[in-house]
Amino acid sequence: MLGLQHDRILMYHGTPRRDAAALERQLRLVSLAFPVVPLDKLMAGKNGRARLALTFDDGLRSNVEVAYPILRKLGLTATFFVCPGLIDAGQWLWNHEARQRLLSLQQPELEELATVLGAPTSVEAFVEWMKTLKIAARRRVERQIRDATPDFQPTPRQREEFDLASWGELERLDPSVVTIGSHTMTHPILTSLSAEETEAETRDSRLALEQRLDRPISVFCYPNGDLNDGALASARRHYRSAVTTEVGRLQGEVDLHRLPRFAAHPQWTRRLARRMVLG
Repeated sequence: MLGLQHDRILMYHGTPRRDAAALERQLRLVSLAFPVVPLDKLMAGKNGRARLALTFDDGLRSNVEVAYPILRKLGLTATFFVCPGLIDAGQWLWNHEARQRLLSLQQPELEELATVLGAPTSVEAFVEWMKTLKIAARRRVERQIRDATPDFQPTPRQREEFDLASWGELERLDPSVVTIGSHTMTHPILTSLSAEETEAETRDSRLALEQRLDRPISVFCYPNGDLNDGALASARRHYRSAVTTEVGRLQGEVDLHRLPRFAAHPQWTRRLARRMVLG
């Protein structure tokens, strides 16, 4: 069948409990089509039949509580990309927090805040606009969003979606099932940083993960998939390979630090199948 001779990488994010049954069905189907192997083994070179690696971005607790038991049950392996600085601070990813706080505003309040900041007046466009800002400007906007939402308290459903896994939860993951990778210290958009800031986010996340988890950390994930020459050079210095959000199969001369992936979601099985075959 067209395209099935090439290795692939899937990219998941959150896996809340409401998607558990769909995720298990999807992973069963995927594992029938491809041998599922660890990401570092995929990088070791092709050997006959096309293979597939599973990745889960952001280090969310739902990956530990929902995806991990399914992986164990099905005998599959995956890589979880983690931000150690956010774990230490007990924070959500900045874009998750900003989005949920903005969604808590009434439309007139959102429009007033957006007008003051010069931002778009829809929540998704507002968050995308924030991604274009330099890091200092983005942090100022985050503070203004917090000031505009002083009574915001995450609901149980929001916490299920956006809480990060703790160090204890990550330490208990079986390394034969889950490989831990770096997703920077705090999930900034790397293209918004100076060269020194990029190096610190990239280098220090590996050091922090290795020290805390007592595991070798050799794979990296660019937040939001955004990279420039500085981010690429830093990833090359500190990691054996790195994944992007670029779509594609692993074919031809593959740059190990610009690995493409297919976005996956438990509810997208048919769409995912079409993209993996034709994309």
